[in-house]
Amino acid sequence: MDHKEIQAWQQEKAKELFAYSHKLLDAAKDLSEHHIAEIQWGMKNAMESAKSAAKNDLAKLKELQESASKEAAKRVTIYQKKVKSVLKDIGDDAADGTEKHLEKVRSSLVGWLEDVEAKIPGHADKLSKVVHDMSTTGQNMFKEGRKIVNQVAETAEKNIEEHLRKGSASKKK
Repeated sequence: MDHKEIQAWQQEKAKELFAYSHKLLDAAKDLSEHHIAEIQWGMKNAMESAKSAAKNDLAKLKELQESASKEAAKRVTIYQKKVKSVLKDIGDDAADGTEKHLEKVRSSLVGWLEDVEAKIPGHADKLSKVVHDMSTTGQNMFKEGRKIVNQVAETAEKNIEEHLRKGSASKKK
């Protein structure tokens, strides 16, 4: 690589990092908005409970606590889905970027091997095939790993939802 190629590559990487930092900032903004909404809701409930307690209205206080408990269970599920969505988007973007870079590395490696095959006599084609197979296998392993991670995350979410449903069903009894 000459100086201009290196400089172009550095500029490309800087643009990628800048774009990714903006994605992370957007994700942080989304998460902050979700957190603020939950904090505001909690503060509103706390104020209503404090007012009822100050008036010594225990019936109203009990009613507020029960409705807040039911609402909190609903809000937790919604909050969990919002956060999962933001994190999944970030994870997908990172995995897509990694996959793109792996493909570039693989292409460069294949190009290098083709160049080497012309220069090295003998068993260069066997070496080329081995390296090509290894790089292809690595790329396939990355894709499979990504599928497995997504499946595990979905299974965990289903288990959490099932646990929450069982918990709310047992409370109703």
